[in-house]
Amino acid sequence: MLTDPSIEKLKTKTNSSYDLVMLVSERARQLVDGAQPLVPSDDAPNAVSLACREIVADKVVGVEGNVKCDVPITREERKRRQMIEEERRRKNEEDREVAAFDQENDVVGGLDALFATVSKANADDAEQEAEDEIDEEIEEDDFDEDAEED
Repeated sequence: MLTDPSIEKLKTKTNSSYDLVMLVSERARQLVDGAQPLVPSDDAPNAVSLACREIVADKVVGVEGNVKCDVPITREERKRRQMIEEERRRKNEEDREVAAFDQENDVVGGLDALFATVSKANADDAEQEAEDEIDEEIEEDDFDEDAEED
């Protein structure tokens, strides 16, 4: 249960309870994501209590409309985000290297297939030539046998 600050103090900071809930939840979300607290946070039990304290201290105010603001983040959060970004870059680089390697292997594989086809064709030609020579020898032998019989 929220006792510090009191609900009555919080209600005076916004136009409606809905606006208050939205403001507290958005600021608490920012704090959880690594935003730096704008008031001392030593004895705050959670991000919601800290957000309420910031609102009562007029460090955080609601603005009507769709407003995107930059919220300062802690050093730890900045380092964490940098590590995530570096890991993403490293993974993308590895993916590019793998893709280049695969593409090179596809080319080499295609050339290997071409060489295999040419080698098979050459082997087939050599086999056909050998069969033709054998056929010619058989025909010559048959011709010689026919000539001897006459």
